[in-house]
Amino acid sequence: MNVCRSRPLTLLLPLVSLLTLSGCQSAPSEAAKTAEQQAQTAAQEILAVHVAKPIRRTVQRTVQGQGALFAKESVQISNKQPGYVDKVLVDFGDRVRVGQLLVEVEREELELQVDAADSALKQAQANQTRAKGEHERVQQLFLEELVPPQRRDTAEAGHKVADAVVRSAEKALALTQKRLKDTHIVSPINGFVQQRFTNPGEYVDKGAKLLELVDVHPLKLRTPISERYVRFAKVGLPMRVQVDALPGETFTGTLTRIAAGVDHASRSLLVEAEIPNPDDKLRPGYFAHVTAVMGEEPALLIPRSGLYRYAGVDRIFIATGTTVTSREVKAGVEEGDLVEIAEGLAENEQVAISALDRLADGMTVQPQLVEAK
Repeated sequence: MNVCRSRPLTLLLPLVSLLTLSGCQSAPSEAAKTAEQQAQTAAQEILAVHVAKPIRRTVQRTVQGQGALFAKESVQISNKQPGYVDKVLVDFGDRVRVGQLLVEVEREELELQVDAADSALKQAQANQTRAKGEHERVQQLFLEELVPPQRRDTAEAGHKVADAVVRSAEKALALTQKRLKDTHIVSPINGFVQQRFTNPGEYVDKGAKLLELVDVHPLKLRTPISERYVRFAKVGLPMRVQVDALPGETFTGTLTRIAAGVDHASRSLLVEAEIPNPDDKLRPGYFAHVTAVMGEEPALLIPRSGLYRYAGVDRIFIATGTTVTSREVKAGVEEGDLVEIAEGLAENEQVAISALDRLADGMTVQPQLVEAK
């Protein structure tokens, strides 16, 4: 019985040894397979990134800012003669032309004064004619030695006095006629009535404000330019204007005036431009978004997909070999799908232009060079 019980144990020992040996031989094979899989996974995780070299191109250098539109001329219409207002022929918003009658002030009394001055002139002219005839007659008698010199001198003096009276009467008539004419108040400009300050029947003193007229052809644009761009400001410089009231429309004009000095508080220079307004779309008082075209300069541009903006900071990723490095830059103008890198990029460097949201500083990538367009 004891021998029979020991035989199964003897048979199990070689089997255990065989299993143990098989397990030891398979362990290195599994480790090698795992390492190979990890290497393949790591190779697959290297991100493929498109990179491109910057494009050198001439760009239009512009400066943007804000300004306001003003009327070319703003005229306060007043009266030269005091009196009661008879008629107001225009109102707020009306278009007016040069020479158009705007307001009439009472004129009856002045018409009578004109008639009296005209009568006085006619009387003076009649006296002048009589004095002239008397002078000529006495002069002839003097030459015939029929009258003494005193008589000749008296006739000559009477003629000169008559002439002076006529000249004085002519001026008095012209003055009263001018006063009468001044009761008709006409427009000195082409434009619009901005405000009306009087009504028929009101008594107005000399120089009272009756109307305000504005000329809106063209308009004036006034805008400050930063001190750093003052060197570009020249008369004739193109300027583009947009207003919130007319979205999508752009108006062009030229710089016409430049202030003599820079404002100490804002460190800016006030300039003025004329903006044509043939269709009366623009109006005085509009707030304007201004773009001043300062000239053209060479610049480096990259696709906009290569610029990363966060918290007001512009960054790009420079690809050197298989490594990308984050770099802060200064962006400039945009032209279509390209953006200028004004500072922080060399012409021979390569910039990542894809998968920027998956890149990190110092990251290893698989760069694929493409042509920037």
